[in-house]
Amino acid sequence: MNHLADVASVRYAVLETLRAEGGSERFVVAYRNEYSLHDLIAAPCIAALGFSSREEAVARTKACV
Repeated sequence: MNHLADVASVRYAVLETLRAEGGSERFVVAYRNEYSLHDLIAAPCIAALGFSSREEAVARTKACV
């Protein structure tokens, strides 16, 4: 049962990186604590966060590209 509680606390964020040759790329990462995410990733790189499923976050990357 403890495993189910751990899965429920996972959120997903869409990150955006700039390419050296121009343009950008977006990808999805899982995180458990928003403060830790901000400590690890520069705020301007976080395009969106708080998604409850990876599929929802991936759909956001496709809509923005």
